[in-house]
Amino acid sequence: MTEAQREYTMEVLAAMVIEDRAKKESRKQKEILKEFRKSQTFGMLFDPECELWMNGPDYISDEYDIEIEKNKSCVIVDYLGQ
Repeated sequence: MTEAQREYTMEVLAAMVIEDRAKKESRKQKEILKEFRKSQTFGMLFDPECELWMNGPDYISDEYDIEIEKNKSCVIVDYLGQ
C-alpha cells in the first residue's frame, strides 16, 4: 500500500466514524469533527505506526468512546479533589 492510499484510508475511516456518530447522537458532523480532531484516537488514527487505521470504523469509534469515558472519569476525580 502506498502512503497516499494509506492516508486516503485514514481519511475515509475518519469520515465514516464522524458520520456514524453524528447519526447516533443526532448532532451535526461538523461538531463531531471538531471534538474528534482534538482526541488521542484521532491522532492515533493518523499515525501510521499505531496501525489504528487498519481497523474498521466501529472499532475506532469504540476506542473513541473509551477515551471519552476515561476523560470524564478524570474530570470527576479532579472535581472531587482526589
